[in-house]
Amino acid sequence: MRHVLPLALLTLGTALTSCSGGNGGNGGAGSEAAAPEADDGAVCLSAGRGDTYTAGLEKPGTAGQLRFKLMTAAPAPPQRYLNEWTLQVTSMKDGSPATGATLTVTPWMPDHQHGAGAYTPKVQEMTNGQYDVKEINTWMPGYWEITVDATKGAVHDTAVYKFCISA
Repeated sequence: MRHVLPLALLTLGTALTSCSGGNGGNGGAGSEAAAPEADDGAVCLSAGRGDTYTAGLEKPGTAGQLRFKLMTAAPAPPQRYLNEWTLQVTSMKDGSPATGATLTVTPWMPDHQHGAGAYTPKVQEMTNGQYDVKEINTWMPGYWEITVDATKGAVHDTAVYKFCISA
């Protein structure tokens, strides 16, 4: 009888360990990795964390020098994977277009502490202070901050667009 109890406990322990693993359970390594990623976009939206996309979404620069306007986004609103934006940059002092500026666009996912991986957004100046930005890679569902840095001569300013990206 002494050997029956340890064998029963060993069997029960093995059964409990087996139930908690796997991809479909509530606690296995597979479900922990997949569930938060799939839900991050919905959680972000329900919390009201991001900007509401509208064509012409304006942001004043943090230094008070330039104004940034998201003229168009494709897809609209911004979605998972590669996005393309047209930005207008103007002087906050007199409203003149910031032609000839150097723009750097940086996608960042603060909740996960990572960026867009191997993709670097490509910026091309168009006309009248407008800039075409391609390959804005928001590859993972959740909260993304897309920082736009602009430098024109001695003027430097930054704006941050914040979007919830759904799965």
